[in-house]
Amino acid sequence: MTHQPRTAARLLESLSINEPEGIDLEAIAWLSGAKVKYRELDGCDACIAGRADVGRAIISIDNRSLPRRQRFSLAHEIGHWEWHRGHQLLCSKDDIRGSGIKLKGLSREAAANRFAAELLMPGFMIKNAMRDFNRLDMKTVRELAARFNVSLTAMAYRLVESDVHPSLLVAYGKDGRHWFVRSKSIAEIWFPKDRLDDESGAYDILFGTAQDDRFMSTVEGDTWFDVDWADQIELGEQSFRTQENEVVSLLVARSKRMLAD
Repeated sequence: MTHQPRTAARLLESLSINEPEGIDLEAIAWLSGAKVKYRELDGCDACIAGRADVGRAIISIDNRSLPRRQRFSLAHEIGHWEWHRGHQLLCSKDDIRGSGIKLKGLSREAAANRFAAELLMPGFMIKNAMRDFNRLDMKTVRELAARFNVSLTAMAYRLVESDVHPSLLVAYGKDGRHWFVRSKSIAEIWFPKDRLDDESGAYDILFGTAQDDRFMSTVEGDTWFDVDWADQIELGEQSFRTQENEVVSLLVARSKRMLAD
């Protein structure tokens, strides 16, 4: 019987999974014909090898990765098994983006990342979970990341792209901006600066000794954007370090002037 690829939503529906606690990835993989093994891998975070003709595969996950990293890697490989069955794939750390970052084009890795984000953080579950919160800040992100068992970056990215509140998520290294995502409700003119402004809290975390922001602070828009009148608006900023040389900032709109028409 020819395999018909399923979206993450359709896969969850077929298994009657309606709550985050029910997203058992090893069980989902097994029921999809894939056995999961944890072992040391060289040159990749995860890999999959299978036979499309018999519907069986082995997914290998690097057992040295952090647990939530392993979890996203497994969801990524399940995505490959659904959509790229019959191919042997080695997925590096850069291929498996825990934030679900969009890559140019519709590459296999981009598709697997999108599948993983939707499998681990389904849109309908996120919508239901947000009913328990009245604001978007890192406290909300942390609680939801724990509930869905994903990284802070992955959850923050999912919330921003889901447009639960007009916002942006931006990652910087000492060499400049690495990536960003903005809610659909934010106008496209709001494009983060190439490099961090030394007035931002993120700058103190990345280049100084400051700890992750415990609370969201209020900053002027020209701290983050080069729009001519950005100094006339305010936004919320809360930043956290993801690795030694990278900081991620959640920027929340506080002015209707930032919204798309």
